[in-house]
Amino acid sequence: MFRTPQQYRTFLTVLMTYTLDLVGFSIVFPVLAPLLLNPHLHFFSSGVAEETRTTILGLLFAIFGLAQFFGAPIAGALADHFGRYKVFLGSIALSIVGYALMAVSVAEQSLMGLFIGRIVTGLCSGNFSLAQSATADLTDREHRSKAFGVLLSVGGLGFVIGPWIGGKLANPAWLSGSGAFIFAAIAALINLLIVFFFYVETWKPKRAHANKKLSDTFKDLKLVFHLKTVRTLLIAYLLFSIGWAFFLIFSPTFLVQKFSLGASQIGDIFAYMALVWFFVAMFLNKELLGRFSLRSLILTGILIAAIGVALYATPNHLWPYWIIIPIALTGGALAWVNLGSILSLTASKDMQGRALGASGSMWSIGQIVGPLAAGPLAGWNIYSPLLVGSLVLLAAFLYFLFAYCRKKSF
Repeated sequence: MFRTPQQYRTFLTVLMTYTLDLVGFSIVFPVLAPLLLNPHLHFFSSGVAEETRTTILGLLFAIFGLAQFFGAPIAGALADHFGRYKVFLGSIALSIVGYALMAVSVAEQSLMGLFIGRIVTGLCSGNFSLAQSATADLTDREHRSKAFGVLLSVGGLGFVIGPWIGGKLANPAWLSGSGAFIFAAIAALINLLIVFFFYVETWKPKRAHANKKLSDTFKDLKLVFHLKTVRTLLIAYLLFSIGWAFFLIFSPTFLVQKFSLGASQIGDIFAYMALVWFFVAMFLNKELLGRFSLRSLILTGILIAAIGVALYATPNHLWPYWIIIPIALTGGALAWVNLGSILSLTASKDMQGRALGASGSMWSIGQIVGPLAAGPLAGWNIYSPLLVGSLVLLAAFLYFLFAYCRKKSF
């Protein structure tokens, strides 16, 4: 996939960076719901209703998405203008501050501190699209889908490590429950050192780009939406992101409400989910790419995800989740990996950062809309976030089928 040994080493650095970023990103999933829904902790005053707690939990997740909405396109556009290296370093350094603040906030049981920490780490999450942009820089069109599959699947290891360690370190008896975020800060520091010493710049910006101002960033992003095919893909990505956010973010809340699970048990379940994701993205998707078109894999993935998310609400025991989780995660992985690939192949080379940055914004809107809606719904009925998420995924399937797949495409 790579023309020189230096490109291969740089891609390995990008892989490591992406994986460590996902460790920090995913570490919150088994942690926040048990913290905020535990009546014995003091994030809320005594007697606060569960509906209020789940609504605040939704806001805590949504504020990350809101910060990501602004951070991802800025990072993508700046990377197009000034190169990937400096933007990588700045965002990773800021994330260390965010995770450290969250660790202190958990120890002090400060809800306001958690919100501020989520804002800071959300602003830094543009690294996800930066890693995709750097991968696009390093590969030609023929090998880009496979490279994206490797990036997203190996990055899925972060989803194994993050939730599992987060669940184990979230025990209130250890470090006042802040161990998960201390670990995330350390992982970000390692990430910073890896990029500083081993990353070789993959994008040489044109002189005209270097003279642009930060105020031009969002003006540049408008160019992405003027391209009809790219706009269609971004809308499909948005619908998928909203539906998937209902499932990914509020499935831990569902498990706490229905089965009274703790952070450690939820971490184990998320680790299993991530292992399925890794297998599908790393191995199964590569096999399927040689036999089916990208659009077929996307359609199949979204539909399977919708079915799996709906099934997640049905068991009255934990053992059926060994079967249901692979259904949902297989669909989600196929859809996410190949939506990113088809978007990169559709956008021109000098629009890679902006197009993938825009996809990051679509993802972040999902992280805003999903939790904001799921929080009150979970307080009203514990099954409703999963069922609504399944319906939104079905809407994404229908939109992609009728708005994109009628065209001659990949």
